[in-house]
Amino acid sequence: MKAQSITNSSKDSIVNQTSELSLDIIESEEEIFSVQEVPNRGNGLVAVRAIGRGEVVLTESPLFSLTPSPSNSSVLSALSQCSRDEQRQFFALSNEYKGHLLPALGIFESNALYYHTIDKREQGDGVQELAGLFLLASRFNSSCTPNVSRCWDPSQQLMIFRTLQNVQEGEELCFNYCDVLGTKEQRREDVMQERNFLCRCEACELEGDESAESDRRRSTIARLFEEVGGCGKEPTLGMRKIKIALRLLNEERLVHYETSFHYDAFQFCILVSDFENAKSWIRRAWEVSCWTSGPDSDAARMFKMFWANPRAHELAGTLPDAVLCGPEPY
Repeated sequence: MKAQSITNSSKDSIVNQTSELSLDIIESEEEIFSVQEVPNRGNGLVAVRAIGRGEVVLTESPLFSLTPSPSNSSVLSALSQCSRDEQRQFFALSNEYKGHLLPALGIFESNALYYHTIDKREQGDGVQELAGLFLLASRFNSSCTPNVSRCWDPSQQLMIFRTLQNVQEGEELCFNYCDVLGTKEQRREDVMQERNFLCRCEACELEGDESAESDRRRSTIARLFEEVGGCGKEPTLGMRKIKIALRLLNEERLVHYETSFHYDAFQFCILVSDFENAKSWIRRAWEVSCWTSGPDSDAARMFKMFWANPRAHELAGTLPDAVLCGPEPY
């Protein structure tokens, strides 16, 4: 199956994918990005106009999907079901495993994106992990300060890519290949293990004091992420930790984890019946979830429900009444 069209969420305009992914420009009614050579990073997707936060930049179905860690013969068998043009596009993708894996398997392992789907034949909850090959999305490079999120839509069988923040014309579009809260050393080790290349994103290229400060901020966020969960009986302390975490996330330009901290703040507020501030926090959680996973995602729907009626949460009024605080303005 060929890659799906790119979608501009504000105008529902359709952008047709070119069959020549190696071309510099993707012909479209309204271009969002082009495939360009990026210094030290191979081909990448670069914005050709300003893109608003939360805008859908690409929806794509996998060319084929396999269970994780497939054999070379499994990849070749899947490719045999594809058209000649799709096969040509596949073999034009990057291969970070040259000399280590056979070509088809090396390309697949270098570019596959993992997602979960429901398979009723599976035991337990029926959730199955698959590795999909997305011809156009494979052109996204990795960044530990990503400006794009990806989310699998099981109902449409599509991977959806949205901007996490406002993107300027000429800016490269990237998502993360690893946990962004690790130190530079940890992140590079993770990417090397998973993708067999050295991450050279903006965050990983920092040196000296700048690199050390970035590592400190990210490690602190990771620590606070764990500590906040233990503050259920001390909502004031929990709120202080959340405020620090959100400030550090902003300094690192990371939207990931914001939703979780916003939801935690909402829960602290409803514990003490501070419903006015609770509504402000859950609205912020809903807004960020729309950027990361879309307004129709399960998380966004839940947040919107509690925004309408925060008293419906099972924790409402559990602790003595108090007034906490709301989120900082954008």
